[in-house]
Parts: sequence; C-alpha cells; structure tokens
Amino acid sequence: MKKLMMIVAMMAATIATNAQILERGDFAITPKVGMNCSDISGAKDYVDNKFGIAAGVEAEYKFNDWFALSAGAMYEQQGFRLKSAKEDVNTEFINIPVMAKFYIWKGLNAGIGVQTGFLTKAKYDGEDVKDVFNKVDVGLSSSFGYDFPFGLSIDLRYTEGLIDMIDGISPYLTPNNSWESKNKNRTFQLSVAYKIKL
Repeated sequence: MKKLMMIVAMMAATIATNAQILERGDFAITPKVGMNCSDISGAKDYVDNKFGIAAGVEAEYKFNDWFALSAGAMYEQQGFRLKSAKEDVNTEFINIPVMAKFYIWKGLNAGIGVQTGFLTKAKYDGEDVKDVFNKVDVGLSSSFGYDFPFGLSIDLRYTEGLIDMIDGISPYLTPNNSWESKNKNRTFQLSVAYKIKL
C-alpha cells in the first residue's frame, strides 16, 4: 500500500510539474470535461435548449507568446427540447474541433476555428430517429478562456452549425411533420481542463 501511495504521489508531482502556462514551442495534452447547452436554429417556435455533457481531449502547440493551434476529439451530448411534447431529442456526436488561439494577456485567450462532427446516436422518446438527421456536421466555433499557472483552464465556446441537420421528415419532431427553414446545430459549451505539458 505504501509503495502504491508513493507511485501515485510521484505521478501527481510529475503532472503538477508539467502542468503550467505554455510558453513558446511548448506542446500540451489537455483532458477536458464540460456542459453543453444546445438547440437548433430555424425552429424557434418548436424547440428549447437542452443540456448535456461533453468530455474529451485536446492537443495544443504554442508557436509564440500570443498564438497557438489546438485540435481535439470530444464526445458531446447535443440535441433540443420539443416545446409541444416537453420531451428531449437527444443527439450524440464525436466532434473534432480545430482552433486558432490568441493569447491576449497572460493566460487570457480568445479563439476561432472549425469543428467537424459525426453523429453517433439520435433518440426521441426511446426510439431511434438517427435516419432523420444528417450524419456529418460542420460548424464555426469561437471561444474565450483563461489558463491558470497551475495547469487548470476554463473555456467558454460557441459553435454555430453550417449544415442543415434535418435529413428527413418525422412525426416525432413537429405537429405538422415538417420544418420551416434550415435547422443547424447551435451549442454553448462551458468546460474545465488540465494542461499537461509534454
């Protein structure tokens, strides 16, 4: 037991030593978890926001004092809530964000980028409605965050989809079985992460 505790303590010390604000030429792996607030555009009379979790990892390389690139893979729960039925349409994606980050002051940063998402699941009232949705999504993302010197980071990100996600007509979605306009994913995400410099 003492040996195990010593190993855990050494691992924690190593991570703590390597977890810090990135400097020029540094590369880091960043596990992250967060909360999504999502809906779709073009159907405001029918839908409300719904909440879901987000978890994954990003990698970041800092080119100089003010610019970095990051890319990652995230599991995210998205979807929307139907006002009429008061039920959620639950969609799940594997999202691949690529962000250009600009460091404004110390750990304060803003970013812009693109995200490609792959639909893995869509359910409504326990039934599979995946055939109603496009299987691939592409969106534009913007972010605002802060990296603390002890490795912790917080990030607020908004992603606006560019693709109409409704690929079919379903009685599960609206009373008249149709949508009035393009329906694109919209997601606000608040996340916390821990940068581990390699």
